[in-house]
Amino acid sequence: MNIQLGLIRACLGDGCRVRLLETEAIVEVHVDRRADRQTRPRYGQLVAVVWEVPPALIWHWQRAQIVARRSGSVVALLPQGRLVECRPVGQPSPVWEAAPEAWVTRVADHWEAHDSIEHGLPAHPAALLQWVAEQLVAAEA
Repeated sequence: MNIQLGLIRACLGDGCRVRLLETEAIVEVHVDRRADRQTRPRYGQLVAVVWEVPPALIWHWQRAQIVARRSGSVVALLPQGRLVECRPVGQPSPVWEAAPEAWVTRVADHWEAHDSIEHGLPAHPAALLQWVAEQLVAAEA
């Protein structure tokens, strides 16, 4: 399965315009039913796009500011001003532990922080792609 990461440039109805991170190409994608359990995709969010016909946005992350670190969690400030407690998932590294911003997402009934942000982009894109692929395999099982 071919999955790529991108940043949302615009959304209208059930579709979005996305700039792919790998090629910087701008593509039109539809919001797939697999993304239905999440909040509505918005400008600037990081997305996972699966290359089907047509390409589909299957997951998205919000950019959030880390305001506090706790044992086993971080408190993040979402763009709309809401504070959420997130369980860190992904690459343990000094950059991740000290990062002022993270890509966060809601999974089932809790929030998770999946990666740190470096220069506006995910610090560990391969780990994010692996996480999305694992979610797809689990959903199909």
